[in-house]
Amino acid sequence: MKKIAKIQMGQNIYEIDLNKFHDLSIPIHIDKKPPSFYDKEPLRIHHYKDENNKTWKTEDGAACNIPIIDLNIHCGGTHSECRSHVTKENLTISELINDSFIPCELVSLEPTKHIGDETYHSKISNNDLIITKTMLKDKLKLIKKDIKAVIIRTFPNLRSEVITKDYNKEHNAFFSNEAIDYMKSLEINHLVVDLPSIDKFDDGGKLGNHQIFWNLNGLPNNNTITELAFIKNEIKDDLYLLSINILNLNLDASPCRPIIYPILK
Repeated sequence: MKKIAKIQMGQNIYEIDLNKFHDLSIPIHIDKKPPSFYDKEPLRIHHYKDENNKTWKTEDGAACNIPIIDLNIHCGGTHSECRSHVTKENLTISELINDSFIPCELVSLEPTKHIGDETYHSKISNNDLIITKTMLKDKLKLIKKDIKAVIIRTFPNLRSEVITKDYNKEHNAFFSNEAIDYMKSLEINHLVVDLPSIDKFDDGGKLGNHQIFWNLNGLPNNNTITELAFIKNEIKDDLYLLSINILNLNLDASPCRPIIYPILK
């Protein structure tokens, strides 16, 4: 059954089917390995044991299941973060994600080993894979001025590899400084990527692209970054409405479930 909603944002009216959406999160499984970035064991799930050493798991005869999750938010699953990830502020992610729907554009590209005349704030090697400003300018249409989010899918994009990938062994692609500056200049407030970081695996601890996107050398902004998303290949590059669903955590980051809705008209 269709459940059509008309949503007005400024001068634009979007029409979407609330029953038709794409989930961009990596699922958390009790018996499957998650992706890992720095932390080799970012997710551990076990069942509660009471003072009588009883395990609360129905398979063991308990009346109900009481699973306990130990999750490294930044290093083991889809998550959204704000600037207090790298600052000493008490700013929380739940303060900054307050729009139910965000007009966005999804683009796909294949990172390159050639940075051209663009730059990065730490040393790069011949094997590093980079997303450049030039690539983004070729891909981004942003035909409507109210586009406030960009979702970036990188190729190759094999589900069996992406959702369990060990980035300690095979380091992630990252953006040039100019690429991040470019998106900030377009007034993009929310960046969603299928990478564990928009920075190089080891940039000397600077997290320079995070610093740029959050404008930490000037007046800091309220932008958010969502990392370790998974965008299935069958989802077309296009304009969507994005809903970033997070837990109500008073932290710099939260596990999240980004959902995009195709725009009917």
